Amino acid sequence: MNIASAQVHGWPGVVMSRGDISLGLVPDLGGRIMSLCFRGQELFYVPAGQAGEFPALPEGKVADLAALKRAFGFRIFGGDKTWVAPEAAWMEKIPPLDLDAGRYILKQEKDACVMTSPVCRETGLQVVRRVAFLEGGDIALVETLRNKGLVPVTRGIWNVTQIARPFDVFIPAEAKAIRSYYEEDPTLPDPGFSPFEKDGWVVIPCRNDVCFKFGGPVREGRAAVIKPTDEGMVVFARAFDIAAGKPYAHRSMIEVFNASRYPYGELEVHAPLAVIPPGGDVSLSQLWRVYGA
Repeated sequence: MNIASAQVHGWPGVVMSRGDISLGLVPDLGGRIMSLCFRGQELFYVPAGQAGEFPALPEGKVADLAALKRAFGFRIFGGDKTWVAPEAAWMEKIPPLDLDAGRYILKQEKDACVMTSPVCRETGLQVVRRVAFLEGGDIALVETLRNKGLVPVTRGIWNVTQIARPFDVFIPAEAKAIRSYYEEDPTLPDPGFSPFEKDGWVVIPCRNDVCFKFGGPVREGRAAVIKPTDEGMVVFARAFDIAAGKPYAHRSMIEVFNASRYPYGELEVHAPLAVIPPGGDVSLSQLWRVYGA
């Protein structure tokens, strides 16, 4: 495995590579994995025209954090990130800025990179993202949420990956278990279709600019994205733990969102909500595998 400082789509960062796979990390932009390439083909979505741009967040105490967030807006940066559930707790309905757009500290280890966020001024939380290549080329991603505040909080980890269209998502579930959020969220349009089952998997196509969001429980902690590239079909598979019987934000272990204004879709892997005491933490571990089909 190789780890080297490099430009990642115009941002200063670190590239980790082994065999056919490379990852581009940009710690100064919310600790993102901004690039996932298979045989030189980029799988992740990166917004055009934003290369090398960092949002200017003020340091120290902010007199009116809500006003700062309104001025900042809900921005799309691309790549893979850690969000904090539930979404209903976000001030101004915008992700906590220090966690989503702050400058993380990068520490390189022998076989891994660890990115640690500042302590969030909105939530009192801190995110740690550990990325490592395993023997054989699999990728281990461990996301940890630490409570640096003085009171217990109930929160969950959302891993959100923005992938360049077109692609299809495969989820191990029955079609009736994966619901459209159209009837629950009046800001979402009617997608005009329902997911279908194939060989025991629910298939959700993300191929055009129709806005939708689907989600629900899964039989087992697995999901796969199948994406066409110039080199043929690529499978981006992931495995993770699930906790049947525990509460999940949105009642979903997995969500799939498709954007209409931008050419990407999201695969979101959720951890259950948990009470995190002061000084405590929770983690979500995933195993990624990328290969040609």
